[in-house]
Amino acid sequence: MGRIDDLIARIGAQIDWVAADVLKDGLSPRLDGLTATHVQHLAELDQDLPPLVVHRATMRVVDGAHRLAAARKRDLTQLPVVYFDGTDDEAFVLAVRLNVVHGKALRPRDRSAAARRILQAQPEWSDRWIASVCGVAPRTVAALRGASADDGQRAHTRVGRDGRRHPLSAEQGRRSAAEIMRDEPGISLRQVAQRAGVSVGTALDVRRRMLTDGSVAPTRVQPTASLRAVQRWSTPDDAQRRLQAVRDHLEWLTREPSLRYSDRGRALLRLVSMTFTFLDNSGPVMSAVPDHCRPSLQTVARSCALSWLALAEQLEAAEEAQAAESRLGGAARAA
Repeated sequence: MGRIDDLIARIGAQIDWVAADVLKDGLSPRLDGLTATHVQHLAELDQDLPPLVVHRATMRVVDGAHRLAAARKRDLTQLPVVYFDGTDDEAFVLAVRLNVVHGKALRPRDRSAAARRILQAQPEWSDRWIASVCGVAPRTVAALRGASADDGQRAHTRVGRDGRRHPLSAEQGRRSAAEIMRDEPGISLRQVAQRAGVSVGTALDVRRRMLTDGSVAPTRVQPTASLRAVQRWSTPDDAQRRLQAVRDHLEWLTREPSLRYSDRGRALLRLVSMTFTFLDNSGPVMSAVPDHCRPSLQTVARSCALSWLALAEQLEAAEEAQAAESRLGGAARAA
C-alpha cells in the first residue's frame, strides 16, 4: 500500500451521476453509525453538496455517508460521485483519513477503533503513519500494537509515511546492509540503502567497517561528549594541527569561484566561517554562559553538531557513490 497521498490521488476527478439505490454503506469508521441531527441539517440545506467518494469495485461510500442519507431523505434518485480505485483495505484507510480531515469530526473512540483495524490489516505500517491517518497520537498506536497478541506484528521493519520500509533498530538495518554487501559485492551504496532501509551514509559506514575490522556496529560515543572533551583525548599540538588543517581547507573554499560567485555558495561560506570562529574561541564562549542557560545551550549545541555530522556523512556518501559508479562504468567499458 502506498502513501496516503497516493491513495487520495487515486480519487477520480470526473463526476458521474449514479442511482442512489445502488450505493452502499459499510466503510464508515463511525462505531455508532450516522447522527440523525446532522443528516437532518444536511437535508435542509438549500445548496448542492460535494460529490460522494465511492469505492468503484463495491459501490460502497468512502466519504459522504451523511450526505447519502440526507439525499435519500430528500428523495433524490441521482447523486454525483467520484470513484476511488483500490482494495477494500485501501478504501477503509481512505475513508478514515477523509473523515478525520473534514466534515463531522470522528470521536476519539472511533479513531482508536480505526487504528486498531488498520493495525490488523497492515501491521507493517509504522505507528506514526497509522497515527497520521487516524488523527491520533503515535503513542496511542504503539499502545494498541503492544496490546495485540498477534506475533505477526513483531516484524523487524516498518513502512513509514514516505512509503519506504525502515528497520525498527539501527542495528538491524546495519546487519541487513552488511548481508546485502556480502551477497552482492558490486552493489552500489544507494541500492544497499534502499533495500536495507538505512541512509546512504550508514551504508557507507558499514562498508568501511567491514573493510577495516569486519564489524558493522558504529563506535559508541557518550552523548555528553563535547568538542572540548574530544580535544582533551589528544595533545594540545594535535588539536592545533587539526584547527590549522581546517583553516587551510576553509581558505581554499573561500577562493573557489563556484562558491564565491553564487548566493548559496556565499551563504554556505559565511555559515562555515562562523562555525569555525566559534571552534577557535570556544573557551571565551563557555565562560560567558550563565549557569541557568547551560541546559538550553547544550541542547542547541548538540543539535548543531549532529546536523554538521549528518552533512559530512552525506558528502562522504555522495563521493563514495560517485567513485563506485565510475569504477563500475570503467569495468563495463573494459568488458
